[in-house]
Amino acid sequence: MENLKNLTNTMICWKPGGDVKLMAHPCRPRGASRGWRAVGACDSEYHEATPEQRKTMIFIEAVHLIVRDGCDPQTVHAALCGLEEYRDGLSYDMPRPQQDRQTASTDRDGRD
Repeated sequence: MENLKNLTNTMICWKPGGDVKLMAHPCRPRGASRGWRAVGACDSEYHEATPEQRKTMIFIEAVHLIVRDGCDPQTVHAALCGLEEYRDGLSYDMPRPQQDRQTASTDRDGRD
């Protein structure tokens, strides 16, 4: 597996109804005092969780961003594809960022 970010070294930062970003921890998103929220490496529960628990936690957080905070589902999906736990939980035929499609195809059938 490529060197992906995970919830022990990365924060999911978002503005309700707006942008979603992955940021290295420790870091504050620009304008954090203006409505940005964050979860992930900044929370001890992610460090204490097993990889399988973190996989469940990331999908719960995705629902929170989409339903509770009004973030666009495609924006959330595109950002979270950068996290190991999220990608590990996706079906092989789930749309992924363009640069990953060829890799996913090769992994699945051994051909380009």
